[in-house]
Amino acid sequence: MGENKGMDRRGFLKTAALSSLALGATAAMAGCAPTGNSEAGLPSTGSDVSWDKEVDVLVLGSGTGTFAALVAAEKGASVCVVEKGNMWGGTAATSGGGLAVPLSYAAEAAGVKDSKEEVVKYFTNASDHRVDQAVLSSYIDNGNDFLTWLSDEMGWTFNASPLFGDYYEPMEGWIPMGRGSLGAANAEGAMVASQMWEEMRAKLEELGAEILMDTEATQLITDETGAVLGAVCGGQNIKAAATIVATGGFDHNDEMRAKYLPYKLMATCVVPTNTGDGQRMGMDIGASVSFMDRWWGVPCVLTTGDEPQALIDEGRIAQEIAGCDWAMYRGLPGAVVVNKKGKRIGNEAGPYDLFNQSFAYYDTGEPGHVNIPSYLICDAACWATYSMPGHIVSAVGDGEGSFFDETYGGDASAADEVPAHFVKADTLEELAEKLGIDPAGLVAEIEAFNANAAEGNDPVFHRGEKHLDINTTGIMAGSRTDIPNPVLAPLATGPFYGTTYVPGSCSTAGGLTINENAQVVNTAGEPIPNLYAVGCASSGISGGTYVHGGISLGSGGVMSWVAVNHALSA
Repeated sequence: MGENKGMDRRGFLKTAALSSLALGATAAMAGCAPTGNSEAGLPSTGSDVSWDKEVDVLVLGSGTGTFAALVAAEKGASVCVVEKGNMWGGTAATSGGGLAVPLSYAAEAAGVKDSKEEVVKYFTNASDHRVDQAVLSSYIDNGNDFLTWLSDEMGWTFNASPLFGDYYEPMEGWIPMGRGSLGAANAEGAMVASQMWEEMRAKLEELGAEILMDTEATQLITDETGAVLGAVCGGQNIKAAATIVATGGFDHNDEMRAKYLPYKLMATCVVPTNTGDGQRMGMDIGASVSFMDRWWGVPCVLTTGDEPQALIDEGRIAQEIAGCDWAMYRGLPGAVVVNKKGKRIGNEAGPYDLFNQSFAYYDTGEPGHVNIPSYLICDAACWATYSMPGHIVSAVGDGEGSFFDETYGGDASAADEVPAHFVKADTLEELAEKLGIDPAGLVAEIEAFNANAAEGNDPVFHRGEKHLDINTTGIMAGSRTDIPNPVLAPLATGPFYGTTYVPGSCSTAGGLTINENAQVVNTAGEPIPNLYAVGCASSGISGGTYVHGGISLGSGGVMSWVAVNHALSA
């Protein structure tokens, strides 16, 4: 568990007193002035701070911040976790639960051949050379130590899978599996994220960590040197030798989305409490921010009843869960995504984040984002075979031979009632009229698509040619063997079904700029004493690029490990 295991609070504070961690605390006790915001109820310059609580490590956010809290508590530090909402774990607890950790014991056990050099190549190329090489190196070097520690501490094992592997194929450094989406299992079997977070909460409580729910962090408290002394949380001034910001993204902050994102983000599955609090608090004290123009993309069907144009005009975002398309809808045989001109916008069987980037295209001939919104359409055979948002198909074959032998091409009239967010039409022309798509453009596009799909080919976007197409979307579609390509089939049978399809997120990706120790740095690139950031509140480790499944949880966990170990040993 490491040489710091069992360090008591007195020992930690004694160590901190010899380091920069003590700068803020010593200054405050001597009467130095904190910088403050009068709206937050803090003393003005020249006044002392009245502290309501004191801990060794203060963690703001219970998503990936839970890893930081667990590391600190297990090492004997006093810990307080502050969660803004009433849902423990936030967005992390609703995720797929997979962790992206490079060069792990799980990958080695699965026979994956990999190296640090290849990981660096892949991250560098996939991110268009945006990654901070020092931060990336820290993530790679500490990944397996973190995963091994977590496995030992929680009694979990992690396993590699070909699902949701490296997304940027065939970038140099790409491998088919082993880095992304390592799945956790306990003694009872595979775990979902909510189980993981509940077990970690129980462990934190067992170790004596304090958890404050429904408590919003509103301001970082600093001394006259700029060192962070703690934070204002729920009206309390909490003093800490180390403060770790893990408050997530800014998906639900209309002003920040408009200011930082390059085009409209219209739907999100993140918890409503993700409003950029950590980024704002850090910027208030001079922290640098990076990659605020990026998000973890997941295209969405709008099941909420929101009108796309109203979301655009009013600068709002829809809270979406059911319609989030991880790999379940757009790449199904007999389905495509088209824009208002009837043209397909990308490889529908590709990774969710990569496909989401198709919305960014700006038409310079008719100025505007021609792909926002787009439309998911399918034929009767697809509709009768597969579930769609709000439309559940329960019978999917008898388990012998092809997974969908008995149901593919079934009678759509026997399916459930069409949900309100879908439209139904007997012909493609009628469907186009109902959705606002150019009819002639749609008919021409589908005719060309069908001729190739019948042969299992997609010469335009190469759907079904990549490893992830087959081993993620193809698996979601039932690993079909009765058609030439498991993710391709013509849209040949009416009636046809369609729905609005928009850019969405499972979190914004940018935040407080961190160094290789997960320390937040100021605009001069210098570490702000006692302040760390992890997860989607930080600049992360991948240059704002969703390189493979589980990158948010995995990088948040590894950098939490890095942050706490640095704080405890500084």
